[in-house]
Amino acid sequence: MRKEAIFVCGLLLMPVLTSAQQSSGPVSPWDNRGYAQVFGGGQSGSHLLTDTSTFTIYDEQASIATSQPYGGGAVFGVGGGARVWRNVVVGLTYTRFADNMETAVRARAPHPLFLNRFRDAEELRADNLQHVENAVHLSATYMVPLSEDFTLGVSLGPSFVGVSHEFARDALITETGASPDFATVGLSDVSFVRSSRTAATVNVGADVTYNLPFSIGSLGRLGATLGLRYAGGSVDLDGAAGPTEVKYGGAQFTGGLRVTF
Repeated sequence: MRKEAIFVCGLLLMPVLTSAQQSSGPVSPWDNRGYAQVFGGGQSGSHLLTDTSTFTIYDEQASIATSQPYGGGAVFGVGGGARVWRNVVVGLTYTRFADNMETAVRARAPHPLFLNRFRDAEELRADNLQHVENAVHLSATYMVPLSEDFTLGVSLGPSFVGVSHEFARDALITETGASPDFATVGLSDVSFVRSSRTAATVNVGADVTYNLPFSIGSLGRLGATLGLRYAGGSVDLDGAAGPTEVKYGGAQFTGGLRVTF
């Protein structure tokens, strides 16, 4: 498990351990049937993906290299759960995260007349390439009523994350320098490809719900929720030069509304 996950686990377990030390009695029962919620927030993370493809020109090796920074941004989700035994709730949550990437494309080409005399093309930049994560989180949550209005939930379970990433796949290198020097080359006609795959990982999380001081009738009790979840890993996608490791996920900090019934 990553260091980030261990750190997050420590943060999540701290309130439970503190509550256990302060209370000598058993945990109060959570006697609701279930809940439904909607939320939004942010996902942490900062990644840099580099990819290089090579091919032969003038009997030497030319290359096209790309770099794509991506990472944190907005996340939203919906979910719900049902109590199955005592304070244990089985839940299902969907989250979506998307990041628009600025991709830098560079090329290096050999000289048509001289060996080992490489020329670098001027860098091209492409905006609005996307990295998208659609995740389904299954979880078993232990509910700890802290008071009449506050409830803590600590959860653990598997996550299935559909990761989609756009790569720069091909580009055209052309001679832009005049004969006989052939001093410069140009880069154009960059093409892009989207690759996707579903990965499995583990999620760990916690949330605190405050029951708002009004009722919504027979629908249940409306509450405001603050949550923290960690789920992440890496998956191999088809990049320009074959399988490329793409990192996904991170810590999600969310706030939303929950109906408990």
